[in-house]
Amino acid sequence: MSLSHLPPPPAVEPEPRAPWTGEQEVLAQAAAAGRRAAAWIRNLPLPPSETWIVGPFADAVEDAMATLDPGDEDRLEGTGCGGLSETTEETLGGLIYAMPEVSAWLTPEQQLTLLGITHCVSGIPKLLANDPGTVIEGGGLAALCTVLDVACRTAPAPGT
Repeated sequence: MSLSHLPPPPAVEPEPRAPWTGEQEVLAQAAAAGRRAAAWIRNLPLPPSETWIVGPFADAVEDAMATLDPGDEDRLEGTGCGGLSETTEETLGGLIYAMPEVSAWLTPEQQLTLLGITHCVSGIPKLLANDPGTVIEGGGLAALCTVLDVACRTAPAPGT
């Protein structure tokens, strides 16, 4: 009896994902909202001992909003769903641990704004991974970008 080896099946390339209607524009809007939120954070009146918030944390906010990826539909925790890297996710999650130290330096409104920014920026990629079409075409992402902008505009100006 002889065995014959069959050739491996040819690799099947997935078809490229078609962009959602208005995807490029809404992703650009999200990146801009992330830049504005990060700029607001960078101007907070914090002492030198709290440079983590105005540095790496603000960078994580900006990065998260600039790297949104509707094609990254990986819903497994910690793998970067919706474009959110594990490092960025960990950095955003670290804010809650820093809040007791910064509470002496920030108004309650500024603290609330920081928490709101963190929640929106952490949640948007997950929302995008779960239902990109609805979030992009239905206006959900644009609405959350408006929430970020309003939060930063209505909180007391950093330094006051």
